[in-house]
Amino acid sequence: MNTLPESIRRQTPESVQRKLSEMDEHAQHAFSEEFRKRRKSSLLAFLLLNMGLHYVYVGKVWLNVIFILSFGGLLIWWFIDLFRIWGLVRDKNRSIAIEVLREIQILG
Repeated sequence: MNTLPESIRRQTPESVQRKLSEMDEHAQHAFSEEFRKRRKSSLLAFLLLNMGLHYVYVGKVWLNVIFILSFGGLLIWWFIDLFRIWGLVRDKNRSIAIEVLREIQILG
């Protein structure tokens, strides 16, 4: 039994999907709702990249401070992040999925 929407399934690691498939439908629904609330948007991260705030969005505040102080690595770092931003958001969403699953297991 797996009631996770495809959009969420694509953003979660296999290990989370396996654990969720062992849970009842109520727990899967709770996971879906909480993950939707917390997940990060690649589009918003891309827009924040243009303002130099993308690392704050994915939870890396100190890295963002360094990014700003170095003027985006004299724009070299900014240019590299232009291509890395999708992976940063994907990694953040995967860690959010793991965190939400742990919370549901503790509360459930």
